[in-house]
Amino acid sequence: MDRRTFLTGAAGLALLSARPAQGASNEIPLQQAIEGSRGEPGLLIYSGLSQQVWNGALADFTRRYPWIKVETLELGSSEITERYIAERSSGSRTADIIAHTPDGWLTLHDRNEILPYSSPELAAFPSGSSPIQGLHTFGCDPLLFLWNKAVLPAELVPTSFADLVAKAKANPAIFRNRMTTYSAATGSYGYGINFAFVKHHGEKAWAWFDELGPITRVERGSGPMVEKVTTGEYAISFFCAPTSTAEAMRDPARARLLGASLISDGNPVMLRGVAAMKATKSPMSARLLIDSVMNREGQIGWGKGGVGPFRNSIQPEDVGGTRTFASVSQEIGPSNVALVDYDPKLTSGYKEFIARWKAAYRLG
Repeated sequence: MDRRTFLTGAAGLALLSARPAQGASNEIPLQQAIEGSRGEPGLLIYSGLSQQVWNGALADFTRRYPWIKVETLELGSSEITERYIAERSSGSRTADIIAHTPDGWLTLHDRNEILPYSSPELAAFPSGSSPIQGLHTFGCDPLLFLWNKAVLPAELVPTSFADLVAKAKANPAIFRNRMTTYSAATGSYGYGINFAFVKHHGEKAWAWFDELGPITRVERGSGPMVEKVTTGEYAISFFCAPTSTAEAMRDPARARLLGASLISDGNPVMLRGVAAMKATKSPMSARLLIDSVMNREGQIGWGKGGVGPFRNSIQPEDVGGTRTFASVSQEIGPSNVALVDYDPKLTSGYKEFIARWKAAYRLG
């Protein structure tokens, strides 16, 4: 399969094309998969998502298949790929299932590590949701503005990235060294966000980074961003992950203190994909789990955990207000969605991109 062949789906979704795989495990009848799972050793999942996020997505699965033991391991986005490849090479126990970001899937696809499977649930998803045989786009992260209402006056809350740049330049006492964002240089999640934003805006994005970079402090993950915005160390974060934001907002005191919104002139939206791996010792259990996290109950579970459901029929009101893929496009317009998708340039242009990003943020 040539990963440079693309198709266009809903909301401008540019994804890799896929060809049906011969002998794919979806040819096995459901009841046979259920019976086969009873003799398997369980599932180990690698992802960048917390156990709390997984709990909702797995609730229906656990109810249906209580004999399948599931262990989830939260890892950094780059660590997922590196760990799986190292363990696969040494023959060690490794992930049966991975939930990952697009550039990680490009690498694993190139290494032929994805087990062919097409869930019947895909019929309820946007066109192109399975860009590679076996890979299922189950959710998305619309990256947010997150601010402290006690530190950032309401009139200085930005509505767009251009507005943030203008307000930061005009109010250095409030914004200088009190903004934070993901580092593009320390993990594939932060890199993908910045890559998609530059792809969307072109040279204008680099000009904005040149303005904000020297007065912005970067973090490796959204957990520290949310914590430091909450304490007032930072006034605002841009490109903050919705899962960490959702976890914080469950605390009523934090919910009163924090504000969050989309970036109206180009909001990065990270696609999240899940697949069974060729190293799995539990292929029938893996098939059942993928079906479960793609069905309506699983998608609602993702949404309640802060991951934007990708299934067409799920609405924010179904998931406690979490934005879905469809609702983000409706809120800011399809032309303002900056997808972090399965673009091969994510991997081929990495070194040049990071060099320019580090220069903008004065990181050497």
